[in-house]
Amino acid sequence: MDLDFLIRRAKESEEKAGCIFMFHGYGSNKEDLFSLEQYLPESQTIISLEAPLKLPFGGFSWFDIDYSDVIENNLDKRYNEINESIENLLNNIDKHIVNENLNKDDITILGFSQGGSICWKLGLDYSSKFRRVIPISSFIHPSYLNKDLDFYRELLIYCSHGTQDEVIPIGLVEDYIKSLIKKNNLIFEKFESGHTITQKNLVNLTNWIEKTKFN
Repeated sequence: MDLDFLIRRAKESEEKAGCIFMFHGYGSNKEDLFSLEQYLPESQTIISLEAPLKLPFGGFSWFDIDYSDVIENNLDKRYNEINESIENLLNNIDKHIVNENLNKDDITILGFSQGGSICWKLGLDYSSKFRRVIPISSFIHPSYLNKDLDFYRELLIYCSHGTQDEVIPIGLVEDYIKSLIKKNNLIFEKFESGHTITQKNLVNLTNWIEKTKFN
């Protein structure tokens, strides 16, 4: 299934451009994270994808969810839906890499909330396909860490979370992230905020993308 998307192409260069693929949160749409494109490096193409499931109250979802599942860390019953969403995303990403003639070695995925969980799952299961993984204010299920942690050593990860997040409390994810830090060059930043992306968060992640740019 081809997903709707918005695109900002990279500034013209003799080199193939890298790309940042964006995955929005539950109930949102492709316009949401795309509004950040003006702050992100011009050397990167930006593609904001829209989730396939249309919600009755408006907006879209990557998979059906009851947030009690998040609080109780009970995403097992959504396993098949999550995997279907991941497979569809991979197909869409591969098409864009070919159609836009992108540098397949400089692909970044960035997601917020439910989109951040997709970002974790996609990045950890298919770490060889991505250079950077940027999950923001998102949940990470223990089943995502289904390989020896050495497997993730080369993956560049910047993740962040608000200490006052009431949608996905930081306590649900912090221990899993810390276990990854032991084996991975992972940046984990906490901000005194709720379930949102702060200006400081945006500045820091943009600087991190620049510092880790592909040579």
